[in-house]
Amino acid sequence: MATQADTAFEPMTPITDEALAALRGSVSGEVLVASDAGYDAARAVWNAMIDRRPAVIVRCRTTSDVIAAVSFARENGYPVSVRG
Repeated sequence: MATQADTAFEPMTPITDEALAALRGSVSGEVLVASDAGYDAARAVWNAMIDRRPAVIVRCRTTSDVIAAVSFARENGYPVSVRG
């Protein structure tokens, strides 16, 4: 799951280090931002014409991870995109 932060959307508030740490602590899956190794590989899609740069990518492992990621997006004003 990814939250979108491209030229068409600017989040209402930037992600704070504290909020990101809380998200990372609440999920068992991987949480990636642009400065993390693996971010570019995680955001790549088969159609090279689409080039999005999500603010956060959460690689959910459990239902609880999905709930935490969606709650984080809702609380911080980010739209959600699901990739499976």
